[in-house]
Amino acid sequence: MSTSTSSSQGEMGSSIKSKYDDDDTPASFSLLIRTSSDSCSGDGPTQKISVMLRDDEGRATDKQALRYSHTHPTPFQPGHTDLFVMTNQPSLGPLRCFEIHYDGKKEVLGTPWKYHTINVLHHENGRVYNFRSDDKQSTENVSVLVCSDDGIQVIPQRMGDPFF
Repeated sequence: MSTSTSSSQGEMGSSIKSKYDDDDTPASFSLLIRTSSDSCSGDGPTQKISVMLRDDEGRATDKQALRYSHTHPTPFQPGHTDLFVMTNQPSLGPLRCFEIHYDGKKEVLGTPWKYHTINVLHHENGRVYNFRSDDKQSTENVSVLVCSDDGIQVIPQRMGDPFF
């Protein structure tokens, strides 16, 4: 029984203690997901898609369903880039892993949805992370992507207080 409990908690991610728990500062992440133009046309994926982010120490965000794109009325259309925002998440260190959970039966690869690129802006550290697929870690219901670099600094790091 303890094995099933720990695996379900690990899957949800929020049970993993944040390194900023004493601070209680929620984190935010912006997700840019470009759907491949090779994806089948239609209304996007037939199953619900949820995502989780993990950092270099294994801490994770909550598993969040991607339902509403900030850039298009219908997400996951071929050739479109959708913006999703994750807010009120546990604070994470440098990102290492992006998990796509197919809640329902995953169909044959490429049908009906294939992603092209996935970029994540980590609001706390101001870095943009690019992710690539890792077929060795992926399963039938979860696609695992790993960070392809250490992130690109796009927002300047905090400067000292100008009045002191």
